[in-house]
Amino acid sequence: MNLPQFFRSREWVITRRLILVAIVLVLAYRTWGKTLLSSFHSPNATRDIIITKSEFRPEFPGAKPAWIIGLKNYSRNLTYDQFELEATYLDKAGAVLQKDTMILRQKLVPGQEAVIGSTDFKERPAAVNGTLKIVNGSVVK
Repeated sequence: MNLPQFFRSREWVITRRLILVAIVLVLAYRTWGKTLLSSFHSPNATRDIIITKSEFRPEFPGAKPAWIIGLKNYSRNLTYDQFELEATYLDKAGAVLQKDTMILRQKLVPGQEAVIGSTDFKERPAAVNGTLKIVNGSVVK
């Protein structure tokens, strides 16, 4: 069979259709794949919620220190309302003094960013700086 005859055969018609279907599937996945598959993902606050700002304020001696926390919800379809954060407190030299867990109650809808002020529940006399990390979050049902 020569080439012009192959392009008129039934095998070529079937091959063309399969190639066209494969191209359409690849383009559809590239365009809408993450949106379609996001409903199958389980909630994961460490993946969906990002800390955009974390500022520890130990300024007032004898008073409880404060945190200024910026959070952003990068999830497309999940709303979070309570976060468990791990706070690490550092001294002037940068050595770790303490690690604590704190609960932050703030509702974040998909795509929302919020800056929250929160007082610490303990006095931290030697702490000068601090870092935060998201440990867990609960989803609004």
